Amino acid sequence: MLKRSLRYLLCGLSLAVTALPAVAKFEPEEAPTEVLGDHRGQNWFWVWGSNSPSMGSGRALLFDGSGRNLGMLSTGVWFNSLLASRKRDELYAVDTYFSRGVRGERTDVISVYDARTLSVKREIAIPPKRVSALISTGLSVLSDDDRFLLVLNFTPAQSISIVDLENNRFVTEVPTPGCASIYAAGPRDFYSICGNGGFLHLGLDDQGQVRMQERSVPVFDPLQDLLLTTGSRMGDTWYFVSQHNNAYGLQMSADGIKPSHRWSLVSDQERADGWGVAGNHGTALHKQSGRLFVLMHQDKPENYQKPGTEVWVYDTKTQLRVARIKLNELSTAIGVSQGEQPRLYSLDWRVPLSSEFIASIYKAEGEAGLAPLWRQGINLYDAESGKHLRSIGDLPSGAMNAVMPW
Repeated sequence: MLKRSLRYLLCGLSLAVTALPAVAKFEPEEAPTEVLGDHRGQNWFWVWGSNSPSMGSGRALLFDGSGRNLGMLSTGVWFNSLLASRKRDELYAVDTYFSRGVRGERTDVISVYDARTLSVKREIAIPPKRVSALISTGLSVLSDDDRFLLVLNFTPAQSISIVDLENNRFVTEVPTPGCASIYAAGPRDFYSICGNGGFLHLGLDDQGQVRMQERSVPVFDPLQDLLLTTGSRMGDTWYFVSQHNNAYGLQMSADGIKPSHRWSLVSDQERADGWGVAGNHGTALHKQSGRLFVLMHQDKPENYQKPGTEVWVYDTKTQLRVARIKLNELSTAIGVSQGEQPRLYSLDWRVPLSSEFIASIYKAEGEAGLAPLWRQGINLYDAESGKHLRSIGDLPSGAMNAVMPW
């Protein structure tokens, strides 16, 4: 009886399955690859950083001029260097990875990205000793012809790794004791700022090997007027600002380095009122107009890296201030696009609460009470008139360090 019932049951199941409609073949969906248009003249810009405190997953975010997020690069541990090629549709990130995520064997690479798809094209291994710092200017640079990429190392011994981008290979490592931050001065010449106020001149041959290496006499006094490493370049001249609010123009070429001009960024009264340089990446330069943009605030001279509240604009030919731009938020980094209608980009910190609520928290708990509430955003301004154009809302949590017009 049991066998007969089981036979009837199996027969019924067979008829039921036969009666079911045909099921379409399952086709797994493939992730599409979007292709970006030409970024030139589009007012696109990158924001990047180490993603502190989650520093094991650095990133770079791409936005268009309207504030729309176009893409993101995932850039490894302690990230702080993104470079855009001038001659190829490529981006270069100097990355660090560990075999166990945040521990294990360390690997440093130059990640080469396709600028149209933001996909990785290739990697070039370099010695696992590149430096990571909050201020990223000068930690890695391209030669003017995009042939070589130089990376600053710190173990704490200082050196520079030289990479041949055309042949996708690490060339050599050059010891640079007492000198840090790198500045390009042509297709085969570079300078590194040294602790005594001089610069190390490094000249390469066409294979990337060192053909000359010499130190200059001091061009500034590091004890009396410390030069900040966030330089901005126009032609053969790099412009720097100092802790004591002076601007320096230094000409760098294959023939050597020499000061071109120096002026005060503030008047005697403004200095007495506490005005001075601010931010981590607080200078930018518009080449066509020859205008230098400097992030400023009112504070003690030793607090020169705190956020800025205004951007002061100087004509590098006359060394005169031509504009003051009041910022909507507290800014730690600025950038300026090139072309006929330049934009000023400000990477900012803000508390997304009413002023009354902020005041009540500050009164009860001081700065410590506000610290967990800070969020980052971006503000865009017309660099000519200073008019505020738009705000881009909260960035994803995790600190960004720099903004780069593309």
